Amino acid sequence: MKSIIKIAALTSLLLSTALSHSQEARRDPLGAFPDRSFAADLYIQSAMPSGDNFIGNGLSNGIGFGVRLQQDVYKNIYVGGSLTQDFFDVEDTQVIGEFSKTSKFNAYLFAGYDYVLDTDWNITADVGYGYSQNKNKQDLLQGSGRFRDTGNVLRLTTSLEYALSLGVSVYVSPSFEKVFYNINTAPALGNDFDTGNYFNLALGFRFNSRDYNNIALEKSENQKLQELQSRNREDLSIKEKRTLYFLKKREAKKKRRERRNQ
Repeated sequence: MKSIIKIAALTSLLLSTALSHSQEARRDPLGAFPDRSFAADLYIQSAMPSGDNFIGNGLSNGIGFGVRLQQDVYKNIYVGGSLTQDFFDVEDTQVIGEFSKTSKFNAYLFAGYDYVLDTDWNITADVGYGYSQNKNKQDLLQGSGRFRDTGNVLRLTTSLEYALSLGVSVYVSPSFEKVFYNINTAPALGNDFDTGNYFNLALGFRFNSRDYNNIALEKSENQKLQELQSRNREDLSIKEKRTLYFLKKREAKKKRRERRNQ
């Protein structure tokens, strides 16, 4: 129950942050749209065990959360890492064992592709592989024990993303993961304890860092910069102040590149 309350509080915080960012301009006021270079994700997800095995037959649907960090490496191809934590109730002790609750932790690396539909919508898809661990807990009547099962996770993650602003996006993300467990069981049990399948549906926020270096200043923009700098700042409108900010920022980056290339 405490974990669910923490997740709800985290979701409320993320929602308020995203809504405040959505009040900003949706893009650079100069009309340019810079590429994404880095992103950090926070999300909650519904985790649904599936398959004819001890996971699919023994656990109820769960809830969890996760974090992701990703870095663009070449033309919308990205790499990154993720941590997830899910919580489940045991539905059938005869299948999974004498436990009351189970939590699942994943830590994995991934690589994928970011397909830009337009300035508002993106689709991403990536494949990840890493470490997985289930913590099985007994209640008081069962003995109050704690047991761990470990293995490796293979995860396919997709997302449909909508930009609230240049800095913040909201997305829905279906994913599928297969966990290969290292559990020693009697031969009579067959392969029921070898793997576990999970289908996840997540809702999250993506915080973006964008590359303004790929947007060159045009001659008309240089003229606009000189014009705005020559005027009294107190006489500028909010839109003109924001335009001046972006022009100065872009010009400074351009000069730094030129000095490095000398």
